[in-house]
Amino acid sequence: MTPTCSDTYVPLESPRKSTYPTQKEKQVKHVGIILYEGFSLLDAGTLAEALHVANELQSEDPNQSMTYRVNLVSARGGAVSCSSSMPVWTEHLPARHVDRLDILFVPGGSGVARASADDMLIDLLRLVSTKSINVTAIGNGHMVLSAAGVTPREWPSMRHGIHLKSSSASVCGDDRDLALMTSLALVKTDLGAELAVRVANRLGSAGGHSLASSFEEADDSTLAEKARASARWLVQNCVKPISVGDAARMFAMSERNFLRLFKREVGVTPSKYLLHARLDLTCKMLANSDLPVDKIARRTGLSNGERLSKLFRKELSMSPTEFRARNRRKN
Repeated sequence: MTPTCSDTYVPLESPRKSTYPTQKEKQVKHVGIILYEGFSLLDAGTLAEALHVANELQSEDPNQSMTYRVNLVSARGGAVSCSSSMPVWTEHLPARHVDRLDILFVPGGSGVARASADDMLIDLLRLVSTKSINVTAIGNGHMVLSAAGVTPREWPSMRHGIHLKSSSASVCGDDRDLALMTSLALVKTDLGAELAVRVANRLGSAGGHSLASSFEEADDSTLAEKARASARWLVQNCVKPISVGDAARMFAMSERNFLRLFKREVGVTPSKYLLHARLDLTCKMLANSDLPVDKIARRTGLSNGERLSKLFRKELSMSPTEFRARNRRKN
């Protein structure tokens, strides 16, 4: 799986186009894969192949929005041998060219221990981490980042520990699937889940199973977790003057997608859920305190006593004062 996709590669010395497209230019994302002696060719090749396929699939769309440009780089440049002793030519990544990258991947491999002790590589990774460049690892490549004290990018669309269940899948196949899942996370973040699934369908899985299905399942699980987390956030912050838009931004989603996801996973709209959280807190304060209704309304995010009274009559068919009296008699 040696990377040979010519349309995906450009020299690092080439002038970097802005990642913000003009009216006539497509967005270009410059992806670096930093190699070291004993790196996994499978990790690096799978990533490059996935991005090449993403470029191909986008080329079918006249409204193609972005192109990936991949650079194989190293701390010293020249030929670097992978874990199977095959040499791969790399570009030197000098400090002055670090800013030409948007994202940098560190593949895994049998040489991670030696790479973790390579001062030149470690210093370079530390320099990259000070820039506005996302850094992430594939497989056990995280050991190199850990040695450099660099925190890898955590993709919001992926879970760690995703494994395709196949008794016939080899270790090599599992490694490829893990590398491909990491690649798909990047594609999904940049270009959406639909294109990521198309890339998965094109490349398939070494275990003979549909990687697209596994990716969709992992994505669905992550979205469900995000919806439940947002519901907890709404309850925890219901006393504050928050809105649905605040919740959507908190969980890095558009308001439209957040509304759709929340309703699907929780069963009600986020605004309704927030209102019920505020009313529930209000009921507890009415039953367990002697605070005036207007003060309770302000403390539970319901603005004032007049609004609280209207909501109580609409939702509970009684006034706050009646609710307090009934619950005091019960107690």
